[in-house]
Amino acid sequence: MAVDCFAGRSVEAKRRLYSEIVDQLEPLGIPRDHIAINLRESLSESWGISGGQAACDVDLGFNVNV
Repeated sequence: MAVDCFAGRSVEAKRRLYSEIVDQLEPLGIPRDHIAINLRESLSESWGISGGQAACDVDLGFNVNV
């Protein structure tokens, strides 16, 4: 599984994300040890969103640096 996101999250936040993903998939019959997660991070200025604006210039409504 690949997850694309803005760079900035702490290692602890990433650990919580990985754990939550496997917790949610396990009840669907997917064994925890069969799940591989690739977190692909890019700087927010590398994303074009909201009508062609750089993501770093847009108020996202949440903090990426957690």
